[in-house]
Amino acid sequence: MDKIISLIVPAEILESFEVSEVKESPTQVEIILLEKKELIPEEIKGRYVVLDGFCNPLSLLSFPIKGTPTYLVIKRRRWKLSGEDEHYSNSYQFNHPGIKATKEFAAFLKEVHGHTPDEYLRVCRDNGC
Repeated sequence: MDKIISLIVPAEILESFEVSEVKESPTQVEIILLEKKELIPEEIKGRYVVLDGFCNPLSLLSFPIKGTPTYLVIKRRRWKLSGEDEHYSNSYQFNHPGIKATKEFAAFLKEVHGHTPDEYLRVCRDNGC
């Protein structure tokens, strides 16, 4: 299973995230990725911290699976110091600013088709990709 996941999810994402679930519907596939528990933000590392849920998820369009749009749903953990209210989380750059697709997929679409990810989805919806 790990080999299949490594073919679908970029290595830079798998360094910090683990697949927790795969959801498939007739219109899309979602691969849910949770940040690894041991990745405590540097500014609070070594102190008494507690998990405090997750930040808002980031959904990135990736290469289609079986002709179906595939999204990587990335969920970063949220931390806080015990007894305090301020939240901390790690930052990642898995996509170019303003583009909701993996860097690899966005570059592929631009090079091969001349489309941005949003244009690609519109073309697919209109033409039944």
